[in-house]
Amino acid sequence: MAGKEHIKKELEVLQYDYLARAEKIFGPKTDYGYIGLGYHKFAPCTWLYSQNSVTGKNFFKVDLYHKATRDRKDGIFQLSHEVVHLLSPVEQTEGNETNYLEEGMATWFSKLIIEQETKDYEFFTTAFGKNPQYLKAFMLYTSLIEADKNAVKKLRRITPVIAQIKPEDFIKAGLNMDEELVEALLAKFRGI
Repeated sequence: MAGKEHIKKELEVLQYDYLARAEKIFGPKTDYGYIGLGYHKFAPCTWLYSQNSVTGKNFFKVDLYHKATRDRKDGIFQLSHEVVHLLSPVEQTEGNETNYLEEGMATWFSKLIIEQETKDYEFFTTAFGKNPQYLKAFMLYTSLIEADKNAVKKLRRITPVIAQIKPEDFIKAGLNMDEELVEALLAKFRGI
């Protein structure tokens, strides 16, 4: 098993690789400042670190659960999930919370990366098997891309910030989707 400092250094490099991969799949990131990676004793998260009082520009940080520094596979899994939230991060305030679409994208992407990077095809099932909310998000996103694999890119051309996508954006993007699926994708993901 690799040492903590080795894993931290690897994750520092991988965050930019994974973000670039996510941008190829889901479209470009929005304009904001990025502070970098940190580690703490809570669930992984992407959060508003500060805001420039003159320009109004937001600065975000990703914090991974500290286990990521002791378990490379878990670190890759956490990081690959969180970089999707770096595509269009927002301050998690009332009405501006992450939706099932974004959590589904993040969950799907973490499955893709963990399988590509480690060849462990069971890790995803074990990690999210006990959390039906993330599995629901994953399944909703899978339904969306089965209908149109470029749906997110099309939606983000209309509304770049994923948390702010509205039902009418699907119509503007030329996506003829079931209304119940759209409603479920855009419902706010309140966390666990």
